[in-house]
Order: sequence, then C-alpha cells, then structure tokens
Amino acid sequence: MTLTAALAKFWDWANMTPETYNEERGLGEWEIEYPGWEELYKAADEVLNQLNKEFNHDLAQQLVYALAIDNESEIIRRKVEDKLESKLRFVKKAIHSDQPQARWQMAELLGNTEVEDREKLLVNLVTRDNDKYVIRRALMSLDRVNHTKALELAQKYLKDPDPFMKLVAKQIVKNKG
Repeated sequence: MTLTAALAKFWDWANMTPETYNEERGLGEWEIEYPGWEELYKAADEVLNQLNKEFNHDLAQQLVYALAIDNESEIIRRKVEDKLESKLRFVKKAIHSDQPQARWQMAELLGNTEVEDREKLLVNLVTRDNDKYVIRRALMSLDRVNHTKALELAQKYLKDPDPFMKLVAKQIVKNKG
C-alpha cells in the first residue's frame, strides 16, 4: 500500500483532511486508536527508502502528514532520524509545513541529530513559528545544541503569558550549560 493510500484511510477514519486536522484535532492522543498504524508505518518505510534514492517533494509531503498524525508515538520521527540518509531537505519541508505536529518533531530531531544548519533552523523555529509548543520544543532542542544561544533567546520568554513557555525559559536560564 502506498503512503498516499494509507493516509487516505486515516483521513477517512478520522473524518478529517490534512487541511482541517490542525483545527479539528483537539488535544490529540485519539490518533493512537487508529487501527491501521502498521500499514501506515510500512508505507512510511517505503517512502523513506524512495527518498534515500531520490528526493521527491510529493512523497516528502505525504511523509510530513504521516509524521504529524504520529505525534504521540513519534515512531515515524525516529524512523526519519534512523533511516533517512540526507535529512536536510525533508526537515526544511516539514518545518515550513502547515503542520505544527510535524514542526515540533523536526525540532526534536534537530536536537538529537547532526543536520546541516541545525542551529540556524532551530533559531528560526524559535523566532518565527507562531505555535507555542513548537517554540518550546525548538528552544529545548537549541539548548542541547548551543546553550548560549538558547539562553539568549529564552530571556524574552521569561515573562511569557504561557506558563509552559515561561517554565522552559526558566529551566534554560537555570541550566549552566
């Protein structure tokens, strides 16, 4: 089964589309109840194999959607970390997508894996993303990559109205690197 077909089954089951997912997903976690994860993971593996041979924007976009809906278990993120040989193009596609569930996972990947320009990509997520969770995850990853830069950026979030953002900023400031 292709990833496109596997995703179509998920969207049908969820009664959503990739475009409505962000507005209608609520707090999430319901995605784990989907009965077709195994075939979706197999299809994602095949896409990773294809992307290792030649980058294809349409396939990469399908993988971004799969990554987003797999945000609870992060199995696809780990597969991307472990199996995708050249990560930069896919990471850029995901962090420029309309899927915050994919963007925060790419922030996590960048904190775990050597990727060209990873510090710059994390800084851009912290300074330009509009989703607080993405920003928090990017800031935490940046702290692992370059504590000094994370400390500099965390300063502006010390009085953020979002209590979780404030907590992350305080933790980075408290951390001695």
